[in-house]
Amino acid sequence: MTQTIGRRAVLAGLTAAGAGPLLAADLPDNPDVVVIGAGAAGLGAARTLMHQGLTCVVVEAAGRIGGRAWTESATFGQPVDHGCSWISGATANPFTRMAREGGFTLVEHTDAETDLFDLDGTRASAAEEEAYWRAWSAIDRAMARAGRSGEDVAASTVVPQMPWSATVQSWMGAMDYGVDFDQISTADYWDSASDQPSYFVREGLGAVVATLAAGLPVALNTPVTAIDWSGKGVAVETARGTIRARACLITVSTGVLNAGSIRFTPALPAWKLQAAADIPMGLLTKVPLLFDGARLGLGENNWVTYRVPEDKPGEACFFIAWPTGHDYVFGNIGGRFGWDLARAGQAATVDYAMEQLVRLVGSDARKHFIRGFATDWAENPLTLGAYGAVRPGSTDARVNLAEPLADRLFFAGEATSSNVPALVNGAFLTGHHTAKTMARTLK
Repeated sequence: MTQTIGRRAVLAGLTAAGAGPLLAADLPDNPDVVVIGAGAAGLGAARTLMHQGLTCVVVEAAGRIGGRAWTESATFGQPVDHGCSWISGATANPFTRMAREGGFTLVEHTDAETDLFDLDGTRASAAEEEAYWRAWSAIDRAMARAGRSGEDVAASTVVPQMPWSATVQSWMGAMDYGVDFDQISTADYWDSASDQPSYFVREGLGAVVATLAAGLPVALNTPVTAIDWSGKGVAVETARGTIRARACLITVSTGVLNAGSIRFTPALPAWKLQAAADIPMGLLTKVPLLFDGARLGLGENNWVTYRVPEDKPGEACFFIAWPTGHDYVFGNIGGRFGWDLARAGQAATVDYAMEQLVRLVGSDARKHFIRGFATDWAENPLTLGAYGAVRPGSTDARVNLAEPLADRLFFAGEATSSNVPALVNGAFLTGHHTAKTMARTLK
């Protein structure tokens, strides 16, 4: 049995990273705005609201800040991003500037090398590498062409059938969108901005996001159970009391909204509920595997990819090797297969990832392996998945989810971003822009 990290060890690494939790007695009454969720969207919004002269409090159900942007070092003794890892589309990404100004170490990952393996675990030949990249280009063009022409259909209906197609679908679908190709909207794919250039952050992208919390009123361990917006303002009921405010900003995942974890009075209108339902949560499970310094023949920051049988797209674990020089590789498992493994548990997920790596680099890898774990976004009740993926035929869902209600309920987060979905910068920017809208409305 592969050695795994227990939940206590992971929890030992939780830090608020500058966001001192408010005491229960300090929960303010009558701020202008209650921000629900201390992830990138909520923290970015709170900073903008305060800059605009409004009072606010951020309430966070977890015992830490960051949401799905979380770096911890206790598990491996070196930074590991459990959630987002890349500063994507770095030229227009606000976290590029934040990281540089904060003294973080950026490592470019644009056009990184790929260690490519064939079905039998041997290195792919030059001809097979060419076939792989040819498939990648063909699939990307087919999806973009459909989206550009206004087709809002499942990507699986336009993908060309060719060698290495299932491998490309595994990366582009399960491990990028968090869903399989039959669940990807071609229109949503076309609307998304380029994710290049991209950077890793040696200290962790979650650590960069955590700097947003400095000086903000953040109440940790404060889950919201109900929101009453029937009156002139809002009454936000939490496990530690009720906060009354002029408005609230909701940044929770669509997984939380769809689960009905927050009770709304009156109930959200049907079109708003439908918007959330049309952006169900996809899943990307990361499986970091720590080694003793051996590099196993894999290049630092390289993608590690192997050929997937054409009848099993998405059924794979691809890797990033030694990100920014750290002594671990991290596996990526997503889509339906990711959900299946998550239900099988931590040990099964780590075992599967290790088996795939050994198949590629040889059994000597086990001699150098120390321990590993799998991220638990699937089972975490505060997320219930990794990020939202628009259903085919529902291209307006993100816009509808972002639409405010009665100048009292506002929505932000990665699922509401039409051009940078599923990314931390998209979440941050929706929070920032929505906060500016709230300021104009409330002043």
